[in-house]
Amino acid sequence: MRAFVALPIEEEAIAALIAAQGVLPFGRPVPEENLHLTLAYLGEVSERVLETLHDLLSSARLPAPEIIFGQLGTFAEMERGLVFAEVKQNDTLSALQGKVAQAARQAGADLPRRRFRPHVTLMRANRQPRGPERDRLARALGEPCNVPGFTARRMSLYQSTLTPHGAVHEVMADYSLG
Repeated sequence: MRAFVALPIEEEAIAALIAAQGVLPFGRPVPEENLHLTLAYLGEVSERVLETLHDLLSSARLPAPEIIFGQLGTFAEMERGLVFAEVKQNDTLSALQGKVAQAARQAGADLPRRRFRPHVTLMRANRQPRGPERDRLARALGEPCNVPGFTARRMSLYQSTLTPHGAVHEVMADYSLG
């Protein structure tokens, strides 16, 4: 089963993220119901791994981080055709992500070891932008998101099912933070 652990986005922030999608000239917007901040992408994992992870997260003391949005961004010069709203790194958010990653590894998930770069994906594309699209997107990148911040009070374990119309995310469990 394809799964991940993420912070759901509060309603006020979702409205502002949807508005930010409107200024992006390229790609397919991520549907409102799929907006989230991934803490650990588990990939394809067994039910046993998910059950163990659920037990570990249910019994863990997990901090409630402040989510503060930065600017619009992309990875490596738009090579992946993905545009996101940056979330500013802070000690509490880093600690939460570290605890979630540690629990996922302990449960048997094979997480890649890479730097955590918190963000909310807004747009996806199957190709890099070219010409005027690239120029308009380059002007949008680095602009402040103007998305209201919030304190994350819960975290969710999601199942993600790929369909011809995109991914469908279903919450399998919620965990209180703070």
